Amino acid sequence: MIRASLSRLARCRGGAIAGIAAAVLLAACAGQNGASKHFDVDAFLRASDTALPEVLANPDFLSATQASATDCATLLQSTSSGVLEDLHPTGSGRGPAWLLHPAGSPAKVWLVVSKGSGERTCHGPLPADAMKSLVERAGA
Repeated sequence: MIRASLSRLARCRGGAIAGIAAAVLLAACAGQNGASKHFDVDAFLRASDTALPEVLANPDFLSATQASATDCATLLQSTSSGVLEDLHPTGSGRGPAWLLHPAGSPAKVWLVVSKGSGERTCHGPLPADAMKSLVERAGA
């Protein structure tokens, strides 16, 4: 009787351990998939082959950097937000775009993108030096 109880206990523990191991494995796999979906904004902006039209049209970049609609509206409606620079994008397939240079924060900029519907989205804050380089390359 004791031997049968111990045998059942061993099977239960083995099943529990197998279940825990399976759960840990699934979590690790899920974590790897989530990590591969992480978009490296800085590396993308600083890559030598990245062009401004690609930045304006890349859904992963836009999604990773998009501010909430409320924050964007506040940023665009404030008279003291900073200076807007028109980007004149060519070949992006999108509407107008601007860089907002915030007052008092020269190392960061915000990308403001206009959608076909007229809605504007704000993306950032972004490194000003990387965006300046992209704008200069686009103008060349």
